[in-house]
Amino acid sequence: MRNAQLRMMALMPLVLIALRLARGSRLRMGGGFSSATILPTNSFAAYADGLLVAGGVLYIFLILSSLACNLFAYEAGGMRALILAPIDRRTILVGKNLAITFLAFLFSTALLAINQLVFRDLSYFALAFAALSFLLFAACFAMIGNFLSIKFPKRLQFGKRMNASGVTGFLLIPILIVMAAPPILSAVAGYYARSFTLKYATLSLFAAAAVALYILLISRQGRALARHEQEILEAVGGKPDD
Repeated sequence: MRNAQLRMMALMPLVLIALRLARGSRLRMGGGFSSATILPTNSFAAYADGLLVAGGVLYIFLILSSLACNLFAYEAGGMRALILAPIDRRTILVGKNLAITFLAFLFSTALLAINQLVFRDLSYFALAFAALSFLLFAACFAMIGNFLSIKFPKRLQFGKRMNASGVTGFLLIPILIVMAAPPILSAVAGYYARSFTLKYATLSLFAAAAVALYILLISRQGRALARHEQEILEAVGGKPDD
């Protein structure tokens, strides 16, 4: 509660719930049918199905941004805790990325389950859209998080303010815009082409490109981590004499 960033993010579910309740009220006033039944295919709302659910998944990743973008924050010695570990640095990054992704999956599943229990309007198409968005968000957050964790590490301690580094907090809004753009563009593409197939194909292409880019960059980021560890060792112990 002492963290302004997390306080603002804690208010986001209230906004989402208000939007969902307002949308549900309009649908009941229109006869109680689902959006897929009463909305014409030439309406953008028909192609926006799944955007709100994807927004909820993105919210989960934003809540975890303090971990995803500062992977070494809760190590006892910060990044220095793993400097002497005989493990490939790429393996360390992949392991941490998988741990964050698993947490995001658990929280996203809980969020979607609660959404279905309360509103009972989660269609299979919206669920597929959310799944593709999750894959996209996980890959992009892993790449961005690895970069920020290597370049701007900051050790945090329990009992202290649980905020991310200053750079991560400053870049949080741009990260949000970048993450939200692909699902929105997919819905817009489907709307203008009047094709639901194009909507999901576009989002699938974004997700596949993000995963492929992560696979291409993870080895380079592992080497960058090893170089940064060497810089820390030289700063602490001094460069060896020639």
